[in-house]
Amino acid sequence: MAEKLKHNLAIATYIRKAIRAGVAMKVILDNIQKYDGAPSSMNGMYSAYRNDIAEARATIQEEVGSVVVAKALEGDMKAAELFLRSKAGWNPTIKVEEVDPEEVKEDTGAIDDLLALLGRNKKE
Repeated sequence: MAEKLKHNLAIATYIRKAIRAGVAMKVILDNIQKYDGAPSSMNGMYSAYRNDIAEARATIQEEVGSVVVAKALEGDMKAAELFLRSKAGWNPTIKVEEVDPEEVKEDTGAIDDLLALLGRNKKE
């Protein structure tokens, strides 16, 4: 069985700093190879530094999120739309169908439609 990786404070500090700077996880893995005891795979990095990664991601999301919310509350429409789309499930797309009143046909039910497709009349 493989030996469990030890947590290295220098690696953890670099991981936190790199996540804050928006560096991709693959690049972070490559860059920590200069440290003694660095994990050689993504699985190893996640198993040894899971808490550091999660805390760094949560911190940056909290900081950026608070800026977006503050801007939205100040009336910034782009920030408001971003917040509504990402956190409130809002979608501004509205489908409008215009129909010529002369082309409007009588509403029919599903049974009437089915009978028409079968070439039958409801009175039959």
